[in-house]
Amino acid sequence: MPAYTDRAATVLLTALAPAAWGTTYVVTTGLLPPGHPLFAGLMRALPAGLLGLVLTRVLPHGAWWWKAGVLGALNIGALFPLLFLAAERLPGGVAATLGAAQPLLVAALAIPVLQDRPTVRRWAWGVLGVAGVGLVVLGPQARFDAVGVLAGLGGTAAMAAGVVLTKRWGRPPGASPLTLAAWQLTAGGLLLLPLTLTVEGLPPRIGAGAAVGYLWLGSMGGLIAYTLWFRGIARLPVGASAPLVLLSPLVATVIGTLRGESLSPLQTAGFALALTAMLAAQLNPPKQKPVTTRGTTPMSPRLTIAVLGATGMVGSRVTAEAAARGHRVLALSRKPTSEHPNVTPVPVDANDPDAVHEALAGSGADAAVLTVRTHPVDEDFLLGTTRTVLDAAARLGTRVLVIGGAGALRSPGAPDVLVADNPDYVPAQWQPVAAAGVAQLRTCRTHPHTDWVYLSPPALLEPGPRTARYRRGTTTLLTTPDGRSWISAEDLAVAAVDELETPGRDHHITVAHAAGA
Repeated sequence: MPAYTDRAATVLLTALAPAAWGTTYVVTTGLLPPGHPLFAGLMRALPAGLLGLVLTRVLPHGAWWWKAGVLGALNIGALFPLLFLAAERLPGGVAATLGAAQPLLVAALAIPVLQDRPTVRRWAWGVLGVAGVGLVVLGPQARFDAVGVLAGLGGTAAMAAGVVLTKRWGRPPGASPLTLAAWQLTAGGLLLLPLTLTVEGLPPRIGAGAAVGYLWLGSMGGLIAYTLWFRGIARLPVGASAPLVLLSPLVATVIGTLRGESLSPLQTAGFALALTAMLAAQLNPPKQKPVTTRGTTPMSPRLTIAVLGATGMVGSRVTAEAAARGHRVLALSRKPTSEHPNVTPVPVDANDPDAVHEALAGSGADAAVLTVRTHPVDEDFLLGTTRTVLDAAARLGTRVLVIGGAGALRSPGAPDVLVADNPDYVPAQWQPVAAAGVAQLRTCRTHPHTDWVYLSPPALLEPGPRTARYRRGTTTLLTTPDGRSWISAEDLAVAAVDELETPGRDHHITVAHAAGA
């Protein structure tokens, strides 16, 4: 599936969650017993969470006991009571407008937590989204009770923090989005249980209509919605996932019109504005053009880059190149060291999939660069590490750049012959290394994660000068007229960071020394 198609499918599935939450008001007012909003929140969370645990049969382990508790408290346990308090003390329009501020709060929290600095464009669409929802739902009856406003902002802030921390922590190995949803719904439901019994008690009677309402809230509005929501948070940038919450008040508005309510011209304009803001957040902003030659400018947006194999010949140079351009680099290796202020050493054993996933999940990285190699070649280790990184990246929504081997390229003038099988470029003693590179590319192509690039160096790669000049190709080995195929490790690092800053369309690329450099 092409990357853009995969992205669109992810957005649509994620959007089903806030769309389902937009039905909460009509279900609550039309089917549930009045005066028991906390009980409604409890029934929405705890049974669904317990069912999820039964289905997945996976419990948290290690640090995920407290992480699941924190996320459950933010996304469920704190959110529901605060929203219900806001609903009791404020008109629905005021509460909905406060909830629409979530993308702005997510953008603010992402700065310290994810090292993600929102663009002016993202702030502007966030403000316009709030304005659009306000035009739809605010009316002359709007009043601003201080406690209600604080509760509404508190609930919105709690879910915003939950979104950002979910993005930062990712998911542990073996935990699906359903597992994460089950953990959080259970944790949040357990927090709501004593509060509900103490403050509200149980409804005197639950009829058939109420049972249907609770079933809907717990299934489509609970376990299914939160599973889709956490899946989307992992795969989408926070700037794309957070604005989808605008669908909740918009869906509620559509339901109202279907029940006979009408929209004024101003409300219609607000609806269109909010919808436009939400859709605009899903579009990739235009790439910034470099202000000087490639490989020499620090003017690209600051990225967080995790480099696995950061002490090797290629990994150390990618780390140095990215740090020199002002990016934040996490140097992942068994014994990483660095004194550069932009580099954070992270001890990781690439043989330990759990450790690799935890390091990537905790990094908040925009991209992961895989540069590991073994001598003598260990194909099982190489393929296993590649799958581990792709598995983690798929869960976290992280781009992956694999710096592989030249053997996976096609021979110049003989496109049916791989370089790995061509003795003109690969002597017999290096054939196992070349074959491992071919298998590594095949691993990438068959993996469900689609946001990856495989960078094949030319036939000869060795330390040398940094010229920041190179030729770029796709699936065929690049050579000079005299048949030479070479690049310095320093210029390969330049090309790697260029690809991270300005991604191309190709999954398989190669580079070579530029003549005259």
